[in-house]
Amino acid sequence: MVHGRQLPVVIGEGRTESCKLTLTPNLLYLQLEAAGVTHDIPLRNVKDVCPGRLTSSRLVPVELDDLCNTLVLRNNECVTFRLSNMRERDEFTKCVKVLALALDQ
Repeated sequence: MVHGRQLPVVIGEGRTESCKLTLTPNLLYLQLEAAGVTHDIPLRNVKDVCPGRLTSSRLVPVELDDLCNTLVLRNNECVTFRLSNMRERDEFTKCVKVLALALDQ
């Protein structure tokens, strides 16, 4: 992940857009590059990692499927990625949770 990988990020109305997600070498930030803009996501700000379906609500404005993984940030913003299979989704979930928990100590 330090070298970055292409992932679909879910945008309005359930559509996806390709992005590059990179873990910084110091393991403190995820960097999301989409449409030529880079967004830093401090892992310390990840409040929850939610794999799979989430029903529409104030925090999740679109229906998500089983291959989705949503990062809920401390400011209640969400970033959702759609992985290619369940194993990949579960690995992503585990890795982000471990990194976020390590920084929460």
